[in-house]
Amino acid sequence: MGKKDKISINFVNNLKYTEFTVFILTFLKNILSISDDDMFKIEISLREVINNAIIHGNKSDPGKRVYLDFEWEKNLIILTVTDENEAPVDFNSILQKIEKRDLLSFNGRGILIMRNYMDSVKFSNIKGGTRIVLEKHV
Repeated sequence: MGKKDKISINFVNNLKYTEFTVFILTFLKNILSISDDDMFKIEISLREVINNAIIHGNKSDPGKRVYLDFEWEKNLIILTVTDENEAPVDFNSILQKIEKRDLLSFNGRGILIMRNYMDSVKFSNIKGGTRIVLEKHV
């Protein structure tokens, strides 16, 4: 893989910043000539992952922050979102609910959307937070 360009931001734990992240994505749409269909899928996934970080990861705590990296090269965009969730997330349990089609459970719908719209979705519990990496070939 070649060298990727990157924009890194972090912001206070507030849903108003979701729109700002979409603004940056729209800027990248023009640079990468992302199709409208792919843009829709990436935007919905970005909104889900940011809102999940704010609401579920950081528990809507205004004292916490969300970290977002946009990385891209010619035909690939990578979004890395990290929250400051102190408790490890049991992603296996959430993924099992998704596999069982238990979509009425509160957790997991956003993950299902991301997994269907993005080419790769990776979850990890890291020291001091939770990290989700989304990749889409465009």
